Amino acid sequence: MISAHFHRKLAGRGRAGGRLRRTLGRTFALLVMLIGALGSTVVRPRTVTACRSSSAFFASTGVLSIRRWQSAVPGRAYPPLPKKAKAVAVPAAAETDNTVVSRLPSALTDIYALSEQELCGFLQNTLHQPKYRAKQVHAWLYQRGAASFEEMSDLPKSLRLGLAEHFKLGCLEVAFEQVSKDGTVKRAYRLADGQLIEAVLMPYEDGRRTACISSQAGCAMGCVFCQTGQMGFARQLTESEIFEQALLFSRDLTKGGERLSNVVFMGEGEPLNNRRQVFGAVRRLNADLGIGARHITVSTVGLAPRIRDLADAVDDPEGEGALLSQIKVAVSLHATRDAERTAIMPVNRRFPISELMAACQYYVQRTNRRLSFEWALISGQNDSPQVANELGRLLSPLKGKCHVNVINVNPTTGFEGQPGSKAAMDRFLNILNEDWGIPATMRVRRGLDINAGCGQLKNELLTRELSAKVLAATPPRSPEASSA
Repeated sequence: MISAHFHRKLAGRGRAGGRLRRTLGRTFALLVMLIGALGSTVVRPRTVTACRSSSAFFASTGVLSIRRWQSAVPGRAYPPLPKKAKAVAVPAAAETDNTVVSRLPSALTDIYALSEQELCGFLQNTLHQPKYRAKQVHAWLYQRGAASFEEMSDLPKSLRLGLAEHFKLGCLEVAFEQVSKDGTVKRAYRLADGQLIEAVLMPYEDGRRTACISSQAGCAMGCVFCQTGQMGFARQLTESEIFEQALLFSRDLTKGGERLSNVVFMGEGEPLNNRRQVFGAVRRLNADLGIGARHITVSTVGLAPRIRDLADAVDDPEGEGALLSQIKVAVSLHATRDAERTAIMPVNRRFPISELMAACQYYVQRTNRRLSFEWALISGQNDSPQVANELGRLLSPLKGKCHVNVINVNPTTGFEGQPGSKAAMDRFLNILNEDWGIPATMRVRRGLDINAGCGQLKNELLTRELSAKVLAATPPRSPEASSA
């Protein structure tokens, strides 16, 4: 039992109390790393080094905070340690480097969250396997499409059992899946903390197999025509949660003799508002799935400073910049005047069109890469010849270095706007192409029969779940009430 003197010393504000708390934190950190080395658990080195204090380390491991120790008073009843840690809620959509996005208790570690070096270290130090086993396991996970450790047939049975004892294959659970008559596959994935996200696989006649994936659960940008924007923001996704969406589609394609060729970050969320995790996923798409950087597209609502940051990636040709300077960037524009754009895209209040276009010109000048602009055609709002000419004039400084993707808006429950007509679409494209020399094409709409637009499936599932809860909570009517 801890003495009253020790309690007072631990809770003290002087040097002695501080030294004692630091010593306890460091001792605990060393114990956890020692246990990990002995194979009782997997401890990632950066989890420990990222913590700047003993209190941060305690919080990051889901263990009782040292500050709660300080509040303990001798003789007072004190509750036991919680059996399960709770997920840490992210209060705002702003990117936070030191925030633990989600940390739920699990007996098994997600193997997709390990780098190849970490996997190699675990196999050698804990399972006592030769170094080449790591390459075999890595190939099964990412090239050969293994859905279980048992499928890894050229590995010793003891190794397969050891992997199954310590790891799980991913953390995404398919909550619902729809398949369109055009071959589009749309999935709603349930995360470990119960959040839902969406991902879509789109097959094209030219052989492309494109995955559209989410970077956040929900979205804080509030675009009024977007179903996800209408639902609000829940939390950031981790690197492995983002990567796994594409990996699962890749695994399915591999089993059918095909391969995933393209990935677009056009699902839920604003990718550049979660850039650290998104760029980590981009690296893994390239390294683990072999998808070239020029086959990866990151979409943005127009965060001007982040676009400039991407342009400056060319200053790091030997590091991360070599990859990031090659990915495609798509900017959601949808209006040529600030008043109209602000009405449908609130982000325009912070980054008006003039600032956004300056950032786009900076990007093109620095990278010499072409930008894409997304334009959702809304009948009676932004589909007129006048708006098409305004758009051509706005993009003329980028002529030869930009392309416009025009797509009819997807009708959603919270937005009254309707898709433009075919005649309006043809007229809009013709003005851009012929009159202004700005390449513009109609983007092929996929999965129309299954409502494959962003957020639509998730909204449907949430509505169903809410209805089921209401029905379950409603007491049955008595026979007397029914007869009355």
